[in-house]
Amino acid sequence: MKAAVLRKLKSPLVIEDIPIPEYGPKDVLLKVKQCGICVTDIHIANGSRPVGQLPFIMGHEGVGVVEALGNEVTQFRKRDRVLMSPLVSCGMCANCSVGRDNLCEHRYLIGISPGRQGVYAEYAVIPERNLFKLPEKIPYSDGVLITSGLASSFHGARRADFKASETACIYGLGALGKLLVLALKAFGASLVIGVVRRAKSLKDAKNFGVDYIIDSSKQDPVEQIMKLTGGKGVDVGFEAAGNHEAILQAIASTRAGGRTCTLGVPFYHVTMDFQNDLGFFHEICEKEATIINSWGYLRQEFPMMVKMVKKGLIDFTPCRTKVIPIEAVNEGMRLSQEGDYTRIIIGF
Repeated sequence: MKAAVLRKLKSPLVIEDIPIPEYGPKDVLLKVKQCGICVTDIHIANGSRPVGQLPFIMGHEGVGVVEALGNEVTQFRKRDRVLMSPLVSCGMCANCSVGRDNLCEHRYLIGISPGRQGVYAEYAVIPERNLFKLPEKIPYSDGVLITSGLASSFHGARRADFKASETACIYGLGALGKLLVLALKAFGASLVIGVVRRAKSLKDAKNFGVDYIIDSSKQDPVEQIMKLTGGKGVDVGFEAAGNHEAILQAIASTRAGGRTCTLGVPFYHVTMDFQNDLGFFHEICEKEATIINSWGYLRQEFPMMVKMVKKGLIDFTPCRTKVIPIEAVNEGMRLSQEGDYTRIIIGF
């Protein structure tokens, strides 16, 4: 089978012909139809997120069809259309037992964790409990969007306990932030304010349902959000940019008694240093602020998302995707960093 293999950090991936992997009794051999290129893959390739010994096959956003089944698999049949969750949990530890499998004591991530080969390949081995049926009505590319940015955004909205009619701001309208807009609108948001710094993020943000867009390179976003909310701030402030300044600004943009949820992943040291006179007291203590971190997604959220997409409650029409052959994977990684597309997708 063809696979894109990372053999050396900070070097192009190599297209190789390698054996189809063997699968166990509780595994499914997935014939990969499409796989998204995530910013995490770029961090792996440049060495900022270690994956242990090379060579390594990245890719954790796969959709496809069931090619073969382990003899203990009961939920799927050959040729079933499926999407995957890359987060493998044990199902038995204390966190799994209370439905928080993203915090499993024994978890690992397919295509990310050391030694756990991914789906930048024509075939991949996926545990049965990590696959979910993808209805014929949903295109493969929409399946990729579900298992990529939407899953993290959807979990963030649920972690923040976002309710219908509430207001929100989102710092960062890259792929993650834009998919968060779709989730919040599906949850019934009455107002979504987007904060962007890059001109490219401004282009199609309105198409996603953002009510107001603030260019933080030209305006003070906190000041503008206060004006738009009558001086109170939003019910929930989301940080989806992955940088220190955006985290602080999201907290400052949240009303007293509100919630701030961090979704971005800064790959550097973050210091909570508030610049105003009252600093920490005003932004955290006096406001009785709730700061929530969201990481990954839960198994039970995948059937929820699939149903909402199938019913049209979450509509991916505004998303720009580009499907490329695996031979163009390196060009796809370059395009992913430019930000013109919601997702660059490898197709087989």
